[in-house]
Amino acid sequence: MKVRIIAVAAIVALLLASSLSPYMLANSAFGEEAANGETVTQLEELAGSANKNVDAPLPQPDISGWTKAAESNSLMLHVDAASGELAVTDKASGAVWSSNPPARESDELAKGVKKMDLGSQLLIDYIDDLGKPFQANSLTGSVNEVAPEVRAIKDGVEIVFQFPKAEFSIPVRYTIEVDAFSAMIVTADIKQGSKYKLVNISLLPFFGAGGLQEEGYLFVPDGSGALIHFNNGKSSYRSYNERVYGGEAALDLPTKAEVKQAIKLPVFGLQKGKQAYVAVFAQGEYQAGIVGDTSGKNNSYNNVYSYLNLTEIESNLLLEGTLNEKQVTRSSASMTGDVPFEVRYYFLNGEKDASYVGMAKRYKQYLQDQNVQNQNVQEQAEQQELATAERLPLLIDFLGGAKKRETFLGIPYNTVETLTSFKDVSLVANELLNKGVSSLSIRMQGWNSGGAKSKVPVSLSAEGNLGGNKGLQQLGEELAAKGVAFYPSVNPVYLYESGNGFSKFSDTVRGISRAPALKYEYRLSDRTKNKTASRWYLMKPSSVAEAIDRYTTAAMKKNFGAVSLEAIGSMVYSDFKKDSSSKNETGAVWQQILQEAADKMDAVAFDKANAYTFPHAAMLTGVPLYDSGFDVTDETVPFYSIVTSGWIPSYSEPINLSSMPRDYMLKLIETGTYPAYQFIARHSAKLTGTEFDWLYSGDYNAWEQVMLEQYEELDAAMQHYQGSSIVDHKKLLAGVYETTFENGASVIVNYNDGAVNIQGTEIPANGYLKR
Repeated sequence: MKVRIIAVAAIVALLLASSLSPYMLANSAFGEEAANGETVTQLEELAGSANKNVDAPLPQPDISGWTKAAESNSLMLHVDAASGELAVTDKASGAVWSSNPPARESDELAKGVKKMDLGSQLLIDYIDDLGKPFQANSLTGSVNEVAPEVRAIKDGVEIVFQFPKAEFSIPVRYTIEVDAFSAMIVTADIKQGSKYKLVNISLLPFFGAGGLQEEGYLFVPDGSGALIHFNNGKSSYRSYNERVYGGEAALDLPTKAEVKQAIKLPVFGLQKGKQAYVAVFAQGEYQAGIVGDTSGKNNSYNNVYSYLNLTEIESNLLLEGTLNEKQVTRSSASMTGDVPFEVRYYFLNGEKDASYVGMAKRYKQYLQDQNVQNQNVQEQAEQQELATAERLPLLIDFLGGAKKRETFLGIPYNTVETLTSFKDVSLVANELLNKGVSSLSIRMQGWNSGGAKSKVPVSLSAEGNLGGNKGLQQLGEELAAKGVAFYPSVNPVYLYESGNGFSKFSDTVRGISRAPALKYEYRLSDRTKNKTASRWYLMKPSSVAEAIDRYTTAAMKKNFGAVSLEAIGSMVYSDFKKDSSSKNETGAVWQQILQEAADKMDAVAFDKANAYTFPHAAMLTGVPLYDSGFDVTDETVPFYSIVTSGWIPSYSEPINLSSMPRDYMLKLIETGTYPAYQFIARHSAKLTGTEFDWLYSGDYNAWEQVMLEQYEELDAAMQHYQGSSIVDHKKLLAGVYETTFENGASVIVNYNDGAVNIQGTEIPANGYLKR
C-alpha cells in the first residue's frame, strides 16, 4: 500500500534521489519536521526498555517499524503511517497505550465488519438524502481504499482519512501536550460531498481497550458517576451511549420514555491493572457523546470512547390526534463549525492514582488549571473557607406564587396563589437562626410579578400578592443584615409568556421543522406530552444574554448581589433556523454570559449544574448523587462530588422530596454534600389547582421539626470534614463505603439493613461511623 506524505519540497527531492521505499521515506519525513528537535528516524523498540516499572504490563503493540512523532518528558507518541494506528508510551510506568487492540487478529468473537472496526481509529455514521443510515470504519472505508495523508506538525502528526465512497475527508491531529496525549478532529477542515451527510464521528473507539483476561473497569460520567466492570457478562444489554450535557433540547419529542441522569462532566476513563487514563474534553464537548461497552457483544474487548455529533434527527407527528396523523423524520444540516473536537488523555499509575478517585482528582486539577486566572476561583475558596468555620450549611428553597384558576360569580379568572410571602420567608429565617442554624441560604422561586412560570424577569418587579416591590426590598435588607444569603431564582432560558421585551415569535430558537421550539411537561403515567400544563419556548442565546444583563444590572442597583440562574447551567441547545447555530456556538455564548454575570454579581448559583458553570459558581444545588442505574453499569461512584468537594459549596436535591430519605441522608454523609429542602410556608392545600400540586411534602410547618432533627444529625456527622476535599473513596463491602477527606477525617457508611463489622468495629444498620 502506498502512503502519501505531505512534506516540504526538500523531502520530495529526496524521494526522487533516494532508493528508500515510500513507506520508509514517510518515516524520514517525520525526522525533518517533528517537534522538540528530536531525531525521530531512529525508531525504538519499547518492549525491553519501557516496561521496567510495570507490575502488570498492558498488552504491547509491535511498534518496531513505527515513527516516533513526538516526545515530552513524560510521554512518547509513535504512529504507523500506513494504517493510522498510534501508541502512547507513559514513561513513568512504561505502559504503552495503543489505539487498537494488539491481539485483535486472534479475537474469535469479532466477525466481518466488527473485526475491521477493531483496527480502525474512526467510526462514522452518515445518512443519505432520504435519511437512510450507513456506517463505515476508517480501515475498510478509508485506509484500504485510499492511503491516508500524513503530515508532521508541531508536537505530533496530522492524519487525513479519505472515505471515497462516502465522499468524506476527516483530518485528525495527534499531539503530546506536556503530560497529556491529545486527539483532535479538525472540524473546520472536514469535507463532505453532496450525496451523504455525516451524523457522528467516533474518535479512537478502542484506545486502551481491555481484553477478556484483564481486570479493570470503564468510568462513565452518568449522573454522579458509574463504573462498568470488564467482562461483566452484560453483553445482552444496551451499550452506554449518552450525550454530554443531555440530548438536543430543541428537538420535538413525542414521548419521553426514560427518566435518567444526564452527563454533567465532559470526561470518561478506563482502568486496568495498575494503570488508568482519564479523558477530558478540551474543546467541542457541547456536541459530544460517550459510549461504554463490555465484552461479548461485538468483540472480546471492553472499551469506552467519545464521538462528535454533527447532525440531529427528529421525528414529528403531523396532524397529531386526527385520523390522518403521520410521523415524519427530519434531519438537520450537518453542523461542523470552527470548534475543534479535542480529547486529552491523562495517564495515571499505581493502585491509588489509577482509580476513579485518581481520575476525579486529575480532572479537578485540569479544571482548576484552566480557570486559574478567573477571579471567582478565589471567591469560591473564600466562601468554602467560610463554610467550614460555621455550622453545616443549609439551603431552603421556597416557592412564592403560582398561577391558579379561580371563579367569581361563575366567571373564571386567573390569579396568583400566595404559597410563600416575603414576610413568611423573613419569619422562617428568624426562627431557624434562633434555633442555631447559623449558615443559612434561601432561594426563592416565583417571587416575580406573575409568579412562577410567567414572564422572564428582567428587573426586581415582585408579585404584589407576596408583598410587592417594597416587601421584596425589605426582605433582602433583613436577610443581608442577619448574614443569610438570599438567591432570587431567575430562569432566562424558558419563555412561558411573551413580555418584558421578549416574544415567542422573535426571541425563540427553532426546531428542525423551523417552527419555534415548543417544550412540554411529560406525564409520568405514559410519558406523553401533558398538554394541560404550561408550555414554554427556548430563548435564543442572544436573548438569554440580554435577559441576564438586564436583570443583573437592575439587581445590583437594588443591592441584590446574589442570583440563582436556572436552566442555563443545566442545558445547551442548537438553533435550527435558516443559518443554523450549533450547540458548540450556544456553549460559547453561555460561557461569555456566565463570565459577565459572575463579574457583575456578588454570587451566582446554579441548579443541576454542568461543568461549564464551575468557574463562575458560588454555589451548586441539586447536585447528582446517583447514576441512572442502566443495566450495563455495575456501580455508582461519587465522581461529581470528588470533583466539587473542597472547591464549590454543593447542596443536595430536596431531602423532603426523596422517596428514601434515610438512604439519601447517608449519601450526603458519604459525599460531604450539604442538605437542601423545598417548601412553601402556607398550608399544602394552597397547592391544589396549581401546577405544583406534586409538591406533596412541601408544607414547611409540617416538616419543620423533622427537618431540624435531620439537620442536627447531619451537622454532627459531617462537622469534622465539611468543606474538605475528598481524597479517597472505596467500597469495603456490599453496601458499605468509606470516604477519606483532605483534613484526615473519614467516614464509613453502611446502607445495609443489618449491622456490619469493619476491622473489629460495628457499623450500625443504615448508619455510619466517623473516624
